[in-house]
Amino acid sequence: MCPTFLRAYQRFDLNEVRGALLIVGEVTGNCASCGEMGLVPASVAVCPNCNARFRFIANRRIESNPGERFQYAQRIEQERPDLTLIDLNDYQKMDSRAKARDLFQ
Repeated sequence: MCPTFLRAYQRFDLNEVRGALLIVGEVTGNCASCGEMGLVPASVAVCPNCNARFRFIANRRIESNPGERFQYAQRIEQERPDLTLIDLNDYQKMDSRAKARDLFQ
């Protein structure tokens, strides 16, 4: 049987993800913790600005090109097997909710 990618759901601490997330585009990425831009996804392990140690990765292109979702996942797995791929859209929704909740507390 040929291995394939399936989306799965797992609980994560949002603050933990925020402090260790590399958000990548087509060529470069940025740190979710401090917003540092221009990071090279294939080689960066720590944010040069805030020293966040990347353990998670999300890709902006997955949502804009859903037909290529699994090709992106495969490429990320090959280039950065040390990072856990998370869905950027899910992360952004949960992050926005947490920030709104914190605003009213």
